[in-house]
Amino acid sequence: MKNKDSLYLTFLTSAVLICFLILSSSAALASNGQNTSDSNSLNNSEFPYPRGTAPAYGMMGWETGTQFLTDNATLIHLGWSTSITPQQFVDNINRGKQLGISKYLVATGGPQMETESFWRDVRDLGVTDDEFYGVYFPDEEDNPSTLISMYTGMKRYFPNAVAGDYLGDMQTGRDDEEFIPGLDVCYFTTYTKFHPERPHAWVYGNLIANAPDWKNAGKTVYVTTEAFGQAIEVNNLDPDLDTEQKVADRHESQIVMGILGGAQGVFSYAYKYSADTPNYEGWVDFKPKYEQVWPWIMNDNRTLLATNVTSGRTSITSDPGGTIDAVTAYMFTDADGGKLVASSSMLDFTEANGTENDAIITGVPDGTYEVLWENRTVTVTDGTINDTWEPYEYHFYQLKENDTCTG
Repeated sequence: MKNKDSLYLTFLTSAVLICFLILSSSAALASNGQNTSDSNSLNNSEFPYPRGTAPAYGMMGWETGTQFLTDNATLIHLGWSTSITPQQFVDNINRGKQLGISKYLVATGGPQMETESFWRDVRDLGVTDDEFYGVYFPDEEDNPSTLISMYTGMKRYFPNAVAGDYLGDMQTGRDDEEFIPGLDVCYFTTYTKFHPERPHAWVYGNLIANAPDWKNAGKTVYVTTEAFGQAIEVNNLDPDLDTEQKVADRHESQIVMGILGGAQGVFSYAYKYSADTPNYEGWVDFKPKYEQVWPWIMNDNRTLLATNVTSGRTSITSDPGGTIDAVTAYMFTDADGGKLVASSSMLDFTEANGTENDAIITGVPDGTYEVLWENRTVTVTDGTINDTWEPYEYHFYQLKENDTCTG
């Protein structure tokens, strides 16, 4: 009997141990699965918007790739092509890997991308969409069906890749909404003075006229800054660009107008300068400022505030945005309820004749505001901010934490 009891006890103990091991193994697998998921989530955070939450800054069309690394760009358009083979596409990806930017590569190409066979061949060469961020479709494509065909083929074989394109001035004779099904990201231009008929605030007008359609469709909108690559033309049209500071003011202002217009990221372009043009790469100096206000940009909760311009030119025609105040302001709210009032002069040197604007912004919550990057504060007790803006000048007012916030 003792032997039977002992045998039974041994059997019972073994069964319990086996169950314990099975449960432990299952828990470990679940934990490992969770850790894998967490790891993937952490990896995704390295991507620029819309794949993650890293500040979205990129650079377009720099053939050598070295400038990407110098400026720490996180979204890259590598190269310019009017035609491309599957092997050349893969070669672009490998160039990105060699530069250490494979996860941020935006490759470019031509009409071959309209066929599903192109994307199948890329896949058959051993590429997955974990190896490149996305594709920059043919520059300033004016046919929506072309983009849609490329998009459909790409998504079949690379569903996680992002499709983007630079659509120029959106004046192709087609409604911008026709392009929406063919892109994940749209880059809106800031050609502010390469064409004399366009006022300085044109980029803002372009965004407020077109960006809501894209964002409502779940797409991402970038502003594409110009760094005055066609500098000889700029100098002929803009005698006011005669100092590095003026070039810097205009370039930074383009980024600010993108923020006011609702852009969710910045893409810099044309970092090449002609003779006798002041050399300024605006992103390098502006990047810390952009990162500081990124939580408000990312949250995309913004409200247009009323402004009353009391001196200087009061308004400007910003086709396609219509007539706007010479000083424009928005209130941004971040995910924690923090308030940021972003404002800018909508005038350049020529349009303003060098004259500053005094203006009153209304509808502002009461409290004490730090004026970012200016070493001063503003106290609001009546819902208004009264300040001065030089041509191109911008002010960002951040409501201090734990301060009064009404309205």
